[in-house]
Amino acid sequence: MAAFFKKTLLLSLSLFSLLCCKNDPKTEAAQAAPKIDTILVNPVPTEGAATFKVTEGMVEWSGTKTMKKTGHQGTITIESGELMVNQGQLISGKVTLDMNSISVTDIKDPGERRDLESHLKDSDFFEVIKFPKAEFVFSEVLPSTMPNFNWVLSGNLTMKGKTAPVNIPVKVSIEGNELRAESPAFPINRTQWGVNFRSGMLGTVKDKMIDDMVPLSLKIVAKKK
Repeated sequence: MAAFFKKTLLLSLSLFSLLCCKNDPKTEAAQAAPKIDTILVNPVPTEGAATFKVTEGMVEWSGTKTMKKTGHQGTITIESGELMVNQGQLISGKVTLDMNSISVTDIKDPGERRDLESHLKDSDFFEVIKFPKAEFVFSEVLPSTMPNFNWVLSGNLTMKGKTAPVNIPVKVSIEGNELRAESPAFPINRTQWGVNFRSGMLGTVKDKMIDDMVPLSLKIVAKKK
């Protein structure tokens, strides 16, 4: 139990520092993360868990040009998923994303929007013909007392044939046969999945560079089977 509590505390501190300090490392306020309290929760057994099927879901993304601090926003549809719940607590799950659904939401001109969406789907970015699905699988759910999320889903994201660990902060509510989960923005490094277009790691000139860190957020609704 002590090891579980220690792991939870370290994860909460690490995640808070990443989310809060990454945006503005030049300020002392952004660099200094306050002490975070955590909740000590007894592990929930998997035996007797109920399955909740994802009925609605969306991931919001944003990409930024490094020097200009401008970019684009869009969405990806969560196609399906199953979440396991026991004793009123989310304990594990799998979520599948439809990469063909990548859309751009900040461009009003239909032609420009289609051009960028097509580019995002080609080999420079997500190569959706070859890799039409992405999948997040988690088997560890750690508690948190942060104001905008109460759990952290610790698992692996597989995208473009590559798998890397991801921690997703979520606010989870379970009422009767319905589960809702919503996350604040959390960053991933796109190069871990081979999305390297105009990355600094390739020696891209600064005025053409796109940030490697991509903020994501998600919303999920699931119903008990």
